[in-house]
Amino acid sequence: MKKIFAIIFSIFLTSSLFAELPELSDHGSDFQFKFILNEGVSFGQLTRIEKMSDRSNFVRENLLIGGFVNFQTVDLYELLDFTVQIAAYYPFYNAFNGMKQFPKNKLNYALDTFLGATYTFDKIKYVPIDLSLGMHYMYQLTDEYHMSYLGLGFLGTPRFPISKKWTIVNNYFFSIDDANLGGNKKIQPFAISYQYHIDLGVCFSKRSLNPYSYVK
Repeated sequence: MKKIFAIIFSIFLTSSLFAELPELSDHGSDFQFKFILNEGVSFGQLTRIEKMSDRSNFVRENLLIGGFVNFQTVDLYELLDFTVQIAAYYPFYNAFNGMKQFPKNKLNYALDTFLGATYTFDKIKYVPIDLSLGMHYMYQLTDEYHMSYLGLGFLGTPRFPISKKWTIVNNYFFSIDDANLGGNKKIQPFAISYQYHIDLGVCFSKRSLNPYSYVK
């Protein structure tokens, strides 16, 4: 458990250092590279399905809790930005075919990353929504294996601009992955794996102000 909290703390510390970086400019043009940083708590559910020929499929599930950090470029291109999200999780509940399981290793954890192209739907001025599609990778330590997941992920983020500088963010993430890249690929391959995350976080930015906000 201490290792998980140390990982989450390290992510937040790193993100705070990045938040203090100035805008990047080439001095010879008006180009400025800006990004916003969101961070907060995250809840997730991970499902792995192992197909069986002579009986019902084996279904393994993990409920995850942890923290996330999200970096998103601002006005990099006219219609497109990029998002990088990093998260660390601890599996607080484990199940096999609906039955609760008790892991032998209490220090199991998961590290999750996502890189996607982002479009911002801002027709609703007071609730802009970021829509991202891209690559998802997750590493998970279980009792049996070092597992790696690689697949396609989708991230939807409604933003609630409280003031010019403060924003509440609510992430909804879903991915479909190949779970057979780790130590289980020959011994226990899975037919499909999918997961979803729900995040609640906050964003504070002095360089990218909200054009509309609830508090003037």
